[in-house]
Amino acid sequence: FSGLTAIATYLLTKEIWSAGAGLFAACFIAVVPGYISRSVAGSYDNEGIAIFALMFTYYLWIKSVKTGSLFWSTMASLSYFYMVSAWGGYVFIINLIPLHVFALLLMGRFSHRIYTAYTTFFILGLICSMQIPFVGFQPIRTSEHMAAAGVFALLNAVALLKYLQSVLSANEFRHFFIGAASIAAGGVFLGVVVLTWAGVVAPWSGRFYSLWDTGYAKIHIPIIASVSEHQPTTWFSFFFDLHILVGTFPVGLWYCI
Repeated sequence: FSGLTAIATYLLTKEIWSAGAGLFAACFIAVVPGYISRSVAGSYDNEGIAIFALMFTYYLWIKSVKTGSLFWSTMASLSYFYMVSAWGGYVFIINLIPLHVFALLLMGRFSHRIYTAYTTFFILGLICSMQIPFVGFQPIRTSEHMAAAGVFALLNAVALLKYLQSVLSANEFRHFFIGAASIAAGGVFLGVVVLTWAGVVAPWSGRFYSLWDTGYAKIHIPIIASVSEHQPTTWFSFFFDLHILVGTFPVGLWYCI
């Protein structure tokens, strides 16, 4: 799986930037100590499989957005299904991809390619993930998955508005948009609050609360705090785990922005 991870990293970086950048990225992921410790021969851990599934899902997602193809969107859904079956960290995928779509919508880059890619990915990914026994109905009952459903609804609303904009006058469309947006926003907010209060939708887990408050798990959920991955990272750990990426990461982040 380490070799497959390097290949998936190459494909992802090549799709985003260039083949040369992909080769460098594959080289870096192959030597970074933080990943070697999780994928060394003779050691079996969830991350050994999940990191490959993570990178490959991102590659297929970028491919589906750039092409707008049902085939690539379906493949991204199947890769996400594999990720769900391998590691509980799949929630980061189902939150990061909707965040990507939401950012594109804010930038005014809505297109039929994005609509096809995300709606296909969300529907098939939702159905497939619910087939995993330890996941069950969590994708429709936990707060970690609500962002994906919200972006799905928002994307369909934007598509509907684009259609209505082409058939209504500017004045009619403005009045319709203000009224519909107010009703929809109020209804969604009230619905989430009521469902959470009634226990139908579970609140955020300790893992997500720990993202915002690093001391939350130590006080409220000691078993989460006892896991080394959930401890606050010390400065020297960046140098030990990231190796050469300490220097290249800021540059890559700058170009991504």
